[in-house]
This record gives sequence, structure tokens and C-alpha cells, in this order.
Amino acid sequence: MLFLHEYIKEWRGSGTRAKIDLANHLDKIRRDYDVHAKRDPRKSLTVFVKEYNWLGLSETKRRFNIDSNLARNLPGALMQDYLLHLSIAITKDFPKLEVFTEVRVPFGLYPLWNAGKVVMARPAEKSDTAVGYLVEKGEVKLSNEKWPRQPFYHLNPNQSVIPLVTINSKIRISQSEFFDWQGREQLMTKGNPHCLSIQVALRKEMDMDIVEAAQAGDKFFLLGAGGERNVIPNPRELERLEHVLHEHLVRRMSATS
Repeated sequence: MLFLHEYIKEWRGSGTRAKIDLANHLDKIRRDYDVHAKRDPRKSLTVFVKEYNWLGLSETKRRFNIDSNLARNLPGALMQDYLLHLSIAITKDFPKLEVFTEVRVPFGLYPLWNAGKVVMARPAEKSDTAVGYLVEKGEVKLSNEKWPRQPFYHLNPNQSVIPLVTINSKIRISQSEFFDWQGREQLMTKGNPHCLSIQVALRKEMDMDIVEAAQAGDKFFLLGAGGERNVIPNPRELERLEHVLHEHLVRRMSATS
């Protein structure tokens, strides 16, 4: 899956009128929550949800030739981009922290037995969004650039991440995907005890009683209700997400901020 800005760039160079029009439309929507354009994504949830509903319309898919794969990937790229800008906005009070997307974040350093020997292993995952410190050649690298900075879309071989927040995101989340995230959340927080690992979804395809039974309500956020083409945004849930992220960073950074 491409990032949203990569879709926009690719389609603007495609030469087809429909794809150029779609690229320009998405770029306009993106500017509504772009922190680098001095916009606040915390005020743009309705814009994001309206765009998601529009992308799901049959007439939109026909007009812009949005096939089955693109119909899944494009809304996911839009949501990831929105949450990326939201994360940058929330780090305003912590200008030394960096924001990352689709980079490998280590679960921690674990001593594992292998053929009678102890092997130190560092399993990792590609997180949709992460907030933390950039490590380069084994040392924390702090930027002197002013906030807001561009996020890291990739890391060099000598770079890694010390995470304070990881966000896994889903447009629509199923019960099996919820349990899959829970397993990764446990690995992430055991290896990084100060990391807040959360799941953010736009709509559900699951029994929400599972979230309560798993005692995961404080780490699970559902930004809307409904199905494709008719999601209704939940601003209060976005406020709760913002509060949880900000308070976590305050607690972790209070001695150094």
C-alpha cells in the first residue's frame, strides 16, 4: 500500500484526467488537517469521515476507476495520513519527540533459548504510527528543527526507534484483528514498559463486549459508527484519544520536558 501523498504524486503524473482530478481532490482534503499548513486535525474528524464515505460510493468508484484493491487500500492510506497528522499535532508540547510511520519498531531485547544456547533477539513490527526518539548508531538523536517536522517514512540501516506510543489503525476492525493487535500490544509493552500501544478503528465488525471483557477499553478507540458510505463520526472518542495520548506523554516526559 502506498502512502496518501504517494498516491497523489503518482496520479498527478498519470496523464489520465480522472486520476488527476482524484489526486487534486485528495490533496485538497489533506490540506484540511495538515499541521504543516497550520491546520488542526483535531478539528477535522468530520472532514476525514465525509471523505471516507464519499470514497465508498459506487458512483465515486466508477468515476475514478477505484477497483477492489484500491477500494481497500485508499481509505486505509487516508486514515493513516490523518492519524499521522494528529500524532504530530499532539506532540506540539514535546518538540524533541519524532513521529514515524511504517517503520520497524522493536518489541524489546529478549533472551531466547535456541539449541541449548541463549540468543539475544530483537523482534519488531512495522507500526502504522509511532511516537518516540530516533536512535542513530546507538545514540538518541535530537533534532534542532522547529515543530512541526516531517514524519519519518523510512529509517536508514543504522537508525531505530525508542517508542513512547505506537498506534495500529484499521478502517474496519474484526474480532480476529482485535485479538491479533492484543498479542502484539503485550509484546510491545513488555519490551518497552513505558510505551502506550493502542488500536484506533473507524468502524467495527465485531462484538464490542469483547473489548470490555479483554479490559482493553482504555487502549481501544472507535472514531465512528456505521458501515461503508454512512459512517457517523464520534468527536468525543477523538477527544478521549487525544487526552489519553497527551496525558501519557506528559507522564513520561515530565522530568525532561
